[in-house]
Amino acid sequence: MKSNLLKFYATLMMAFVSFISYADPLDPPADDDPPPAPINTKLIWLAVVGIIFAFYYFNQLSKSKTKA
Repeated sequence: MKSNLLKFYATLMMAFVSFISYADPLDPPADDDPPPAPINTKLIWLAVVGIIFAFYYFNQLSKSKTKA
């Protein structure tokens, strides 16, 4: 019984610590944060590079299987 209560209290405390650590501050800072970097302009390039890498990887994989 005592072990179950200890586990319950520990779980409850971890949940409260988790909620408190992600909470917004009550008084936000006066200065503005710099604007975030736009990623949507680079998504097409990222997709193209990913497809090229996938073709290269599978091509190298098939070459190594044919040699062995």
